Amino acid sequence: MKKLNTFLILTYLLFTINSFADNQNSTKNNFNEEKILKIGVLLPLSGKYQDIGESFLRSIELALFDISNENIKIYPKDSKGDSKHTLEAAKQFEKMGIKIVIGPIFYENLRKLENIDNVTFISLTNKTNDIPKNAIAFGINIESQINALKKYFDKIEIKKTILLSPKSEFIYESNSVTTKDVLKFYRTYSYNPNPKKITGEIEKLTKYRERKKDLERRIKILEKSDLYKHKQELKKLERMHTLGKVNFDSVFVIDFGERLKSVLTSFMFSDVPSNKINFFTVNQWFDETFFNENAAENLHFPSINLKNLKKFNKKFSKKFNIVPNEVSILAYDALGLIYYCWSNNNFEFSKDQLYSDKGFKGLHAEFLIENNISKQKLKIYKIQEKKFVKVY
Repeated sequence: MKKLNTFLILTYLLFTINSFADNQNSTKNNFNEEKILKIGVLLPLSGKYQDIGESFLRSIELALFDISNENIKIYPKDSKGDSKHTLEAAKQFEKMGIKIVIGPIFYENLRKLENIDNVTFISLTNKTNDIPKNAIAFGINIESQINALKKYFDKIEIKKTILLSPKSEFIYESNSVTTKDVLKFYRTYSYNPNPKKITGEIEKLTKYRERKKDLERRIKILEKSDLYKHKQELKKLERMHTLGKVNFDSVFVIDFGERLKSVLTSFMFSDVPSNKINFFTVNQWFDETFFNENAAENLHFPSINLKNLKKFNKKFSKKFNIVPNEVSILAYDALGLIYYCWSNNNFEFSKDQLYSDKGFKGLHAEFLIENNISKQKLKIYKIQEKKFVKVY
């Protein structure tokens, strides 16, 4: 990715130089009162995903508050989380002359939007296959995560990585990792998603029983010896669970939540702890429940800027008295991106500016929009002593 030129995407307005927004406002109110930026907002505001939609909408409202510009108008519509209502709302935006829309959230809701002329949709989806020509996948996609991991793998000189993914879920992510061929894997395995069967499969993968038998055989031999060095070795082996090393130096697990914890715990029970092997996973959105798992110590993952996320969450909670959905920061940055393009184009919105090869810098990450996909420059974190520590 080319070196990105940064821009003040909202609150770098917010947290560093609030005066910029005031100056922009003053100029605009004096010379551009007739130029209004209309932004459609297409989110699930009722039904199963209402809580997510409302959190995203509040993030957009927070962005508007931080910009404090009366010439920016948002027009929220309820997608109800399905493609039918998404299409109906999109047609209404088209009739209203709205050129840019934040939403929809879900990839499945993009399918019918391709023929909505003159409207660009900044979707919060993290899937990137077959994105319509008039949409941008703005979510934290697997491609950006792979690129971040590749750079880190090169830095720490990892050579033999095993890829693990569940058989029935996250096929998209797994296929994206393997087909992109950015990361080179020593071997790939699919495991049964049933937590009761994971341990057995990890034992086979790590040859746990063979290594345990090797230890038992060696102990029996040493027990028959009177040599001092053998007695010393015996003391050492009696504190061990297995003998011999595994034939890989790192493991990349594409999974989440409790099942990921089960996989990590199974490696620990198979005597392959995280202080001997590097463990990696995909973006976990800083799930603090991993702090309670000893097996998660030193687990690495790519993600957005944690420092800025904490600032955003604090400001959101202070204003609305609730905790935001972890992905809400993307909606905040989406409005900031639109505002920046509009205010730097004589207060006229042009979708072409979204594809600037100079790139952008939001609260969540530096990013470049290319081929309808936001390519983020993510950071690498690891879990260490009940904290998320940035390592790259």
